[in-house]
Amino acid sequence: MVKWLFFDFGSTLVDERECEKYRFFYLLKQTDFLTEKSLKEKYKEYIMKNQSPYKAIIKEFNLTPILWPVHLEKIYPEVPYVLEQLARKYKLGIIANQSLGTEERLIQYGIRKYFDIIISSSEVGYSKPNKEIFNIALNAAKCLPNEAYMIGDRLDNDIEPAGKVKMHTIWVKQGLFGGFNLESMNNKPEIIVNTISEILNYV
Repeated sequence: MVKWLFFDFGSTLVDERECEKYRFFYLLKQTDFLTEKSLKEKYKEYIMKNQSPYKAIIKEFNLTPILWPVHLEKIYPEVPYVLEQLARKYKLGIIANQSLGTEERLIQYGIRKYFDIIISSSEVGYSKPNKEIFNIALNAAKCLPNEAYMIGDRLDNDIEPAGKVKMHTIWVKQGLFGGFNLESMNNKPEIIVNTISEILNYV
């Protein structure tokens, strides 16, 4: 019996499209050998390999990274309603690769009240896809893996490792990583949705 639902943060609860656009054009400004079209093709190439295109392109072309533009994040408008409905049936938690201040951002977005556990990589010393961050969350929740869902937008960081520890999984195909290649994954998601609100149809 499922008791817990664990959520990723970025591109699952929070819309990061403007953040990604900002970083894309910052990369473009650094080069005179990549056009907007060719950079988009590079992004597509790495996404099809289930890799973060931003990190891969920085490494390939020796470009300068930029700090994540957190000020451009915004919560998906349907998220508060979805969490309110789910919190009536389940305990809710966060498992996310985030810098310090995750709880403050949840407060800012008005959704902190729905979460019983917040596990952030910067605070526990492990990052997804390391299975230890999932085990830390499960131990904190005092639940077995088969009593919990992991819900996220990334196959590599959310679905694959959660499947390895025997959690149930939901892939939310929102944002940049919705284009990941499902066929190459060993642990495929049990449920696939296109938006966070569709979760209500399954759990």
